[in-house]
Amino acid sequence: MLKIIFLSLILVIEVVYSVKAESENKTLSREKVVKLIKVGVVHWSKQEYDSAAYYLSKAEKKSIEIKDTQLMISCTNNMGMLQTSIGEYDKGIEYYKKTLNQLPPNKSSKSKLLALLNIGITYKRKGDYETALHYLLQAQISALDFPNGKELGSCYNEIGIVKFSQKQYESAIEYYQKSLKIRREIGYKKGIVGSLNNIGNAYKELKQYDKALKFFHESLELKKQLGNIKYLSTTYTNIGEMKFRLGNYVQAEENLQKSLCLKELGKDRAGCVTSLCLLGELYIIQNKYTNAESYLLRAMATAEEIKALDLQREVYLQLKNLYAAQNQGKQALAYYDKYIAVKDSIFNTENMQHMQEMETRYQTREKEQQIEVLNIEKEAKEKESLYMKIVLGVFLFSMLPLAFFMKQRHKTRLLQERITGENRECNRISRDLHDGVASSLSHLCRSIEKEDTEQEFAVQLRKISDEVRSISHQLNMTAIGNQKFREALSDSLPLDHFPKDIDLKIHLSEDFEIDDYKKKVYIIRIVQELINNSLKHAQASTIIIKFKKENSKLQLEYADDGIGVDLEKIRKGNGWHNIHERAEFLSGKLKIDSSEGNGFYLKLVV
Repeated sequence: MLKIIFLSLILVIEVVYSVKAESENKTLSREKVVKLIKVGVVHWSKQEYDSAAYYLSKAEKKSIEIKDTQLMISCTNNMGMLQTSIGEYDKGIEYYKKTLNQLPPNKSSKSKLLALLNIGITYKRKGDYETALHYLLQAQISALDFPNGKELGSCYNEIGIVKFSQKQYESAIEYYQKSLKIRREIGYKKGIVGSLNNIGNAYKELKQYDKALKFFHESLELKKQLGNIKYLSTTYTNIGEMKFRLGNYVQAEENLQKSLCLKELGKDRAGCVTSLCLLGELYIIQNKYTNAESYLLRAMATAEEIKALDLQREVYLQLKNLYAAQNQGKQALAYYDKYIAVKDSIFNTENMQHMQEMETRYQTREKEQQIEVLNIEKEAKEKESLYMKIVLGVFLFSMLPLAFFMKQRHKTRLLQERITGENRECNRISRDLHDGVASSLSHLCRSIEKEDTEQEFAVQLRKISDEVRSISHQLNMTAIGNQKFREALSDSLPLDHFPKDIDLKIHLSEDFEIDDYKKKVYIIRIVQELINNSLKHAQASTIIIKFKKENSKLQLEYADDGIGVDLEKIRKGNGWHNIHERAEFLSGKLKIDSSEGNGFYLKLVV
């Protein structure tokens, strides 16, 4: 009996020691994972991104081995933030979603909230605003379970930023105000400053400068308490710009000079360019051309050195304005050409990725449509065979399957017509390239062979450049559709190099806007077609285009004083077919008045 008790006691002691040893090993393993995470974060702070990713990945694998959910979440969250910080947005989102998958789906937690918030912010940085809103609204709901309110304030602020990016400024202000209210209640000064600045920027975009100034001033007082030079310099810039727009040039100059000093002190070179450019613009308005030239040339040198295209664009524009104000046409034209070149470069850079995505989606959609056509035809044939058997058996019921079959055939025909229409549009652009650019290049070659003057050579090159830019903008109508109407129209028409012997007049009020994307694109397409016809065939000296809204109806009037056209002939042309087809899509009413020798007039009411 004593022997059994003794053996049992030994067994219990061994079990206790075994459990204790396992616990100690797990603790040591956990400490090792924590150390790996810390090392990864240190490398990240030193911008040693590959090393940071190595240690964080190693920490993630170890945390999976010891089955420590808390450490796994810490690893995936840190990896998500690391990938996002270096622009690898898709990888960042993948890691954040790993975090979500490790958490109970129906239970609120701070980790879940932060993962949703980070996913929303990352989609916002990608420019996918709809998906960003989807996750940010989920994060907002999750944040309601946490009483201190800091996370909820961040959710409102990020939703406001998305609305601002979508140019929904009033909606953005509503969310910024919600964020500001929460941050005031919890005394979160840094957050309050951010919300005040965001509200000020939204009012600035709405051109309500007095309201914007009020929020910038309040932000300035708080920033002085925080003592951050970069924060202060930005606010002085904002206040200076608002004073400038309101016509208070003395205070505008004072605040912009303060901003410039702080930015130079903080070595914020991009910020210096912004302040220098605003000061240059201010001095131009005051006719202080020497001061303006000094500041703008400094701004240009810095902008070119740091290779900031957006800043270079603004500086070149102001230099063009400076020399134009002094009637120095040659220098003004030189900087205007630089402005156009940089603007086009930015346009192409921003839209290259978008065009690639659109091309991929188009090719995918085209394949899907072809598959759909084949499936419909196959389905129709199978049903035709089935219905023919039924017809042989029961004649009275044959009409029902026949009607269904005809409907399927009609659906197939409509789908094929839609694909044909898209191919026709591609062919039209191909013809433009052949008839315009190819023809101009042939003429240029002949000019070189004949040893024509340099002036003729330059004219032909400019013509080719204009035609290529015009076709480029036509190919990028999706991007143009996202602009305001005035800017979209300007980018879509060859306004900068319009024939000098033709007087083009466009009547467009300041508040005129077309919000519907397809309507905006189709109206611009119609105007392009009309101007193209006038330039090629009308021999006009004046073109007048008017846009207006009456009783919620949009009106487009187009007229030229050219040789006119026979209305029966125009209806047979491809150009007229394109105009009529787009007007019909918009459910619009077209009125045309023209005859040979009496010009051309068109009115479209949508």
